[in-house]
Amino acid sequence: MSFDEKFYRTAENEINARRAGNERVLAANEREIKQKFPEIYALNRSLAGTTGKLFRLINEHKSKEEFEAAFAELEAENLRLQTQLRQSLVRMGYAPDYLDLHYSCSLCRDTGVYDGRRCECFMEAVKRAAAADLNRSSPLNLSDFSDFSLMYYDDKQITPMGATAREIMAENLDYCRNYAENFHLPCDGILMRGRTGLGKTHLSLSIAGVVINKGYSVIYGSAPDLFRKAEQEHFGREDGNTVPMLMDSDLLILDDIGAEFESKFYSSLFYNIINNRMNAAKPTIVSTNLEISELITRYGERTVSRLATMDELIFAGTDVRLQRRTGGIKN
Repeated sequence: MSFDEKFYRTAENEINARRAGNERVLAANEREIKQKFPEIYALNRSLAGTTGKLFRLINEHKSKEEFEAAFAELEAENLRLQTQLRQSLVRMGYAPDYLDLHYSCSLCRDTGVYDGRRCECFMEAVKRAAAADLNRSSPLNLSDFSDFSLMYYDDKQITPMGATAREIMAENLDYCRNYAENFHLPCDGILMRGRTGLGKTHLSLSIAGVVINKGYSVIYGSAPDLFRKAEQEHFGREDGNTVPMLMDSDLLILDDIGAEFESKFYSSLFYNIINNRMNAAKPTIVSTNLEISELITRYGERTVSRLATMDELIFAGTDVRLQRRTGGIKN
């Protein structure tokens, strides 16, 4: 998939900032050791000096035998200093690699290039930048689990599911929080079902916030908006690569499936997105106000059979948005 050049620039800035951040950490560690333990700092400087000795050795005109002997001696000195330095750090309560430069990506060493091509970490940064750009056009805003109040859900009347609405929603809240905190690839998708105003969007966008902070690419939005944008691009009325991004993001959140205009294009698009993401072992969170029978009528059995492989959360209660407007909070 090709991306707009601006996303590559954003990724380059991210890689540069990451590298600079790691260098600042190392510099701070060195200053600390220099102040507290100058003898250890001197060992570290001696170790760094072996690199300069190596460069000088390479530039000297020595015979093969002389070079190999000098190189072996330099290598032994380097190993001796490394051992002394690490042992000294451990003795003073530090990690043995406290004075090493640590890399966020061990493959490219924070250069963004590995094996002559863009490193995987760089392309992931590009994907995150593109996803964030698409999300900015969404009318939805990220939510937080801490703002989700169970006080709006009845804790007296037993629902047909054998528990009160508050008990059901407490389980849903715990599930979503655990899902977000332990998010990894691959993992299961989620089908959230229930009437409008019961918190499906809130919990799905709370998951999105946590997963984004973990460094994954996440696209979230209402199905009507995302499908409309994909349709505009498909028929050449807009530029963009929304569909490939919907297929490729680490996590996709399609809110309010069933609220979009009914069309064969949308139904086909929904199936292709779900099917392709499942084949790629990438999770999708789908929320809907529709019953299973309505989903089958709308999208067909093939699509619903794939939705059925997701973890299903049923939302119970009374419209929270309406309660907030009328002050009808459950105690």
